[in-house]
Formats: sequence, C-alpha cells, structure tokens
Amino acid sequence: MITRSLKVVPKPVFTAFLRQYTVSPEQKKFYADNGYLSIKELIEATSLDKYKQRFVQICKGLVDRGNITIVKEPPLVAAGVKGEDAVNKLQDILFDDVFSQYFEDPRLLHVVSQLIPGDTKKIEDVNLMGMHTMFINKPPGTTPHPPHQDLYYFPFRPAHKIVAAWTAVDHVTQENGCLYVVPGSHKLEKIYAHANSKDEGKALYHGVLEEESVAPMDKRVHFVMSPGDTIFFHPLLVHGSGPNVTKTHRKSISCHYANGECYYIDVSDSAQAQIAEEIVAAVSKKFGFSDITVQEIFKYRSKQVKGTKSNL
Repeated sequence: MITRSLKVVPKPVFTAFLRQYTVSPEQKKFYADNGYLSIKELIEATSLDKYKQRFVQICKGLVDRGNITIVKEPPLVAAGVKGEDAVNKLQDILFDDVFSQYFEDPRLLHVVSQLIPGDTKKIEDVNLMGMHTMFINKPPGTTPHPPHQDLYYFPFRPAHKIVAAWTAVDHVTQENGCLYVVPGSHKLEKIYAHANSKDEGKALYHGVLEEESVAPMDKRVHFVMSPGDTIFFHPLLVHGSGPNVTKTHRKSISCHYANGECYYIDVSDSAQAQIAEEIVAAVSKKFGFSDITVQEIFKYRSKQVKGTKSNL
C-alpha cells in the first residue's frame, strides 16, 4: 500500500507475470501530473531471489565483480561493522550477467517504453539506454538519503525522455527507510540548488538546499512496498528516503533509463557543475584516469537495453 499525507491516494495497480504491461491513459495522466507511477508485483519473486543472491556473492568476493563499485556506509564502517552489513549499495551493475536480467526484463522495458516513448508512435520501435544502475542494500543503521533530484547528476537531456525504475527486493516500510516523493515537484522543470550531504564521508550524496520549502514533511508521499512492487519516477521529481532504524536490510534494485533520442549537454556553467566535478574526481581516482569528462563517464557506464539506435 501507499501511505501519504495528501487527500487523494492512487489505487495500487497489480499485474500478472506477463511479458507486457499496458499503461492505461489514466496512469499516464497520473504520471504526468504527479511525476511517479507505482505498479504492484511487476517483478516476480524468483528473479528477486537471484538478484539478492548475486549481491551476497559479490559482497563475499565469490564472483568477479568487474567494474561494479561497492559503496559502504561510513558510520557503520567507523563502528567496525563488516561484510554485507556495512554495504550501502552496489553501483554500475548494468553489465553483470545476473543483474542485467532485471534491466532487460520485458515487463519493465514495456512500461518504460510507454512512459518515455520519444517521437516514435510504436512501442516496439522505442530505443532505450540503461544509464545508471544500483542494487541498494540499506543495512540497519543507514542514515537518510536527503531529498534530491536525479537529473542534477545527469549530463544528458531532455528530462521528459528519462525515467527511473525502482523495485523493492525486500519489504519496504517507513521504519527501514522507504522512498518518499514530493508529487508534482517535477512540473517547474527546474533543477534546485543542491549541496553536500550533512553526513560526513558520504560522497556524492547531495540534497536540495531549501529542504523545508522544496520538500516539506506534509507534502511527502511515502511508499510502503512488497517485494516486486515497482515505482517509476521523473528525473526532476524531488525524492529521498529515511533512515533504517530496524534490524533488517532494505534491499532494492533500480535503473535510470533514457530514450535513445536523448543527447549529452555541457553542465560546466550550470547548477550541476559541482557534482559533475565530484563524479569525475571519484571515477578518475578509482580507475586512474587523467583526462575524462562526465559525459564520457556516463557513456562508458551505459548500455543499450532495447533497440539498436541511440545518440548517447
């Protein structure tokens, strides 16, 4: 179910495990107005179990993780927490043989193709790129993820041809740090000023500066989810997540998709300049690059997941 402080609560949508899922005109309007759409049970349990097992294998070093980045929770590491219990997330998992089954799941791609179809009139002709991917673990003791906009991180446009898919792998509650969004916050078509997170040591965790006015508590919609439930949301939608105050993990998997009609832009003189510099610095440090751009980084980490044509 979805809990929210506003008056109107959208009915949850359930789907059988078919290769396609048709988004209704009402759902498309809800997405356009609010910036998100929730679909119940889109991904089946057997797939979720595979992704969870793969996460454990990578954390234990049982399989080659390639260029996957293991991101740990600094306060937990400082407290001496080890192994999986210290891992916040895996990043850049798009090329992994197991995780890629999620990003290329026909049901997921069918929904995404309808939400960001681009200029084509046929769903089967939509070209899609997987641009940014994560398996999120959120162990006990994880601090909040501040309200932010994903487009703030992305050097490509246009925004309406980009969408995030976020699937619960475990049960998600407010106690273990569920997602929240600010409905309609995408409609101003602007990127708010962001700054570094207040949590020391959490690199690249930027949040909107004017949190009280941009993401007030009474405007936040919190998502209580069962495994397989999936949220799709606009890259300008302000969203975040709470702390995990339980004794269990809160696992999820996500991907940002871009229509192949998208293109890279220069962000050097924009509100995105600082985060672009931080992304370049982090990647350069990890891989030893001496001269690389943020656009090249996203090109390097992306993959065509549907169709054959792309500007990215």
